[in-house]
Amino acid sequence: QRARRPRRSRSAAPAPAPAPAAAASRCRIPRRPSGPPCCSSCWRRTPRRVSTAGGSCLPHTPPSIPAALRVCGCGLCWLGCGGCAAAVRAAAGSGDAVRGRAEAAGTHGRRPGHGERSVPPEGRSGVRGGGRGVRGDPAGSAVHRCLSLLPLLSCSSAAPGLPPCRLGCPAVLLRAPEAAQFLRHRQRRAYQIFEETKQGHLERECVEEHCSKEEAREVFENDPETEYFYPKYLACIQKYGSPYTRNPDFLTCVHNLPNQCSPNPCHKEGTIKCEDLKGDFYCECKRGWQGKKCEKDIDECRTQNGGCNQLCLNKLGSYRCSCYSGYALKDGKICEDIDECTASADICGEAHCKNLISSYECLCDAGYKYDDVRKTCQDIDECKEQLCEQTCVNSPGSYTCHCDGRGGVKLSQDMNTCENIIPCVPFAVGRSIKSLHLGRMFSGTPVIRLRFKRKQLTRLVAEFDFRTFDPEGILFFAGGHQDSTWIVLALRKGRLELQLKYSGVGRVTSTGPLINHGMWQTISVEELERNLIIKVNRDAVMKIAVSGNLFTLYKGVYQLNLTVGGIPFKTKDLILPINPRLDGCMRAWNWLNGEDTSIQETIKMNEKMQCFAVAGRGSFYPGRGFAVFNLTHMQPSSGNETKTNWEIEVNAVIQPATDTGVLFALVTEEASVPLSLSLIDYHSTKKLKQQFVIVALENTVVSRLAINLCDKKEHSVDVLLKKDHLSLRVDGLAGESELSISELEDSLSILESSLQSTKTYVGGLPDVPVTSTPVTASYHGCMTLKLNNTALDLDEALYKHSDITSHSCPPVQEGQ
Repeated sequence: QRARRPRRSRSAAPAPAPAPAAAASRCRIPRRPSGPPCCSSCWRRTPRRVSTAGGSCLPHTPPSIPAALRVCGCGLCWLGCGGCAAAVRAAAGSGDAVRGRAEAAGTHGRRPGHGERSVPPEGRSGVRGGGRGVRGDPAGSAVHRCLSLLPLLSCSSAAPGLPPCRLGCPAVLLRAPEAAQFLRHRQRRAYQIFEETKQGHLERECVEEHCSKEEAREVFENDPETEYFYPKYLACIQKYGSPYTRNPDFLTCVHNLPNQCSPNPCHKEGTIKCEDLKGDFYCECKRGWQGKKCEKDIDECRTQNGGCNQLCLNKLGSYRCSCYSGYALKDGKICEDIDECTASADICGEAHCKNLISSYECLCDAGYKYDDVRKTCQDIDECKEQLCEQTCVNSPGSYTCHCDGRGGVKLSQDMNTCENIIPCVPFAVGRSIKSLHLGRMFSGTPVIRLRFKRKQLTRLVAEFDFRTFDPEGILFFAGGHQDSTWIVLALRKGRLELQLKYSGVGRVTSTGPLINHGMWQTISVEELERNLIIKVNRDAVMKIAVSGNLFTLYKGVYQLNLTVGGIPFKTKDLILPINPRLDGCMRAWNWLNGEDTSIQETIKMNEKMQCFAVAGRGSFYPGRGFAVFNLTHMQPSSGNETKTNWEIEVNAVIQPATDTGVLFALVTEEASVPLSLSLIDYHSTKKLKQQFVIVALENTVVSRLAINLCDKKEHSVDVLLKKDHLSLRVDGLAGESELSISELEDSLSILESSLQSTKTYVGGLPDVPVTSTPVTASYHGCMTLKLNNTALDLDEALYKHSDITSHSCPPVQEGQ
C-alpha cells in the first residue's frame, strides 16, 4: 500500500486543542534530548482526556485497555509514533504467543480481505504524516494498536533498528480472547485514497472517535459553526462519556449539535420555521412576534389602536378588536350598534323596546314600571308617594288627585295640589238694601212677622212694589189665628190669588193679569167697611165683599198679625193648598201708613234678606248647596207591567260663572253617584288642563266635550241615556265616548240597577266620598233644567239651599 501523504490542515496554523476540563492543567509535552518530539502528532490524534504518570504526559487510553498498560511513560508515545510497525513485526515473529493472539483475532492463515487492512511494511507508519488515526479502527488509533502489543515486548529490549523502549514496566501476558480485541484488523475503506481531499465527516471525526477542535473545523470548514459546536461537543462528552462508550445518548447529543435549529431555539408560539445558519440560526417569526427567537409579542394596539374602532385587546402573537357592550364587531375592526329590539323580538316582554346607542331600553306606558325579572309592566301606585294634596285614587297606569269641591277648591295646574275655585265670569250679584227677598226661607216660614195693636178699630191698608218670575207662592198673610178671620195674598200660575176666611167661611179668588214677568209692579190691598179691594198698578183687579174686620178684639185691644213670605200655620190648613215658597222681591212697602221702620233696619243688617238689584229668569246657584228631588226614572213597559224601561233625558241651559261644578246627579242611599253631569277644567287621564262638559257613570268619565265655559254665553247641554245608549251634546256638538260599546253597556247596566233607589240632585252633591265621582264642587252660575222634558221648579224640591234662588238670576256684569 502507498503511504498516504500527510494531510495539511485547511487552516493556516491550527492551534492545538485545549485540554479538556478533566485535565488538571494544559498538557505540555516535553521534548526528549536524544529523540524526536514526544509524539506531538500522535497527541493531536488521540482522545483529549489525559492522565499523568511518572511526571510525563500520556494520552488517555480507551477504557477497554487494561489498567496495567496505563502506567508507561512518554517512551510509549514515541513507540506509537515511530516504531509501531517494527514492534508489530517483531511481535509477529515471536511464535505461538502472537499466533495464538492472531488466531483469536481471526486473521491467521488468510490474506486480508475486503474491508480489512494489512499491517504496513517495515518503515511505513500506519499513521498519516499529519498524525491522523485511521478511521474505522476498533481500537481507536495506531497508538492504541501499538499499546496492545506492549504485553508482547520486553521492557529491556528494543525492536531492530529502533531505540530501546526504556518503558520500565513489567511485561503483561494476556489470554487470547483479551488480546484479540487489540489485534483485530482495521476495516479498509473504499474511498480511503480520496479521504484527504474531502470535507471531514461528523460521524467519522467526532462520533466514532474523539475529535479535536481542528478536526471539528475540518467538518464545518468555517469558524462560526466550529466555535458553536466544539464547546457543546465537550459538554456532551462530559455528560454522556467518551465516544468509545457508544452511549446512544451521546450519539444523539452530538448529532443534534451542528444543527442550530435542533433543538429548536426559536419560541414555538411565535415562529414559522427555524433556518440553520453557519454558527447561527434565523427564526422566521409569525405575524405579531418579533425578537431573535420570535419570543417578543408585538403590541399592535399601541399603534393607532391596532386599527380598531373601539377596543383593542393585545394577545400573544396577535390582537383582537372588541366593542363596548351594545356593539357588534363588523369586518374585524369596525363596531356597529346592535339593535337589540330587532335582534330579539321578546327582549322586553310586554314592554316597548327602544333601541339606544350601545344599549336598549324597555319602556312601559305612563304610570307603569318595568319588571326586569318578569318582563312585564307593573302599575305604579303613585298614591304611596303622597303626590296629592288631598285625596289620591290610584288606577291602572295612572292616578287621580281629588280636591273636595264642597270646600270651594279644585285641582290646580300641576294636577296634584288644590286651589280655590275663582269665578271666571262675574255676575251682577249686587243687592238692594231697600228690598226684601221673599224666598229666602225654603221651609216656607215667613221672612217678616209683624203685629199691630190698636185701641180703636182700624182697617188694613197695605201697598208695596213687587217683582218676580216665580209663578206660585205667598206674598203676605193678615188676620188673626187659624180659626179666626184672615186673608192670604198669593200668586198662582202667575196671577194674584186671594184666600180669605171670615166667620169660619173661606173663599178663594184669583183674577187679574200675569204679574210674574219680572217687572216691578205696585200692588195694594185695602180693607173698606164691607169690601176688600186688590189693585195692581192702582187698577182694581179684585173687589170682594166681606162681613167682618181683620182686626180682632182681644183683651180690649184690636190686634192684627201680618207675615210676609209665608203664613203662621201649615199650608195644608189653607182653603186651597199652595206652595208657599215665592222667589219674589218686595220694595217700598207701606203697612198701615208706614208704621214699619224697624223692618228697614233689620233688612239693612242682613244681606241675605235683600234682593238682587237686577235679576233675570233662571235659577242662580252661588257655588254652594244644592237642590234635591225625589223623582222616578223607571217606566213600566207598555202591555207588560212586570218589565220596566228607563230613560233619562236632561236638558240644561247654563251660563256658568266658574268652570267647575255639578249640574245634575243621581245619588243612591249608599252615597254612590251612578250618574253625573258636570263641568270640569282638566282631563284626568291626559293630565291636561282644559274645560270640559262630562258625563260620568260612578267615578268613570264615559263621554266628554271640550268647551269654553267662561265666555259669558249661555250653552245648551243635552244628555240622553237609555238601556244601550248614551249621548252628550253641547250646543249641538256631540261629545266623545271614552268607553267601548261593551264597556258602556256594562256601565249602563249598573246604572239601571241603581235607578230605583236614587235621588236627583241639582247644582251640587250631598256628603258623598270625594272619590265617588269626578266632580264634587257645587255649580256657580245661572241654569234652567228640564228632566224628561219637564222643567224642574226648585220650589218643588225636597230641599234647596237657601242661597239658591229658584226663579231669579243676576245678569253677567258688563265691562269686566
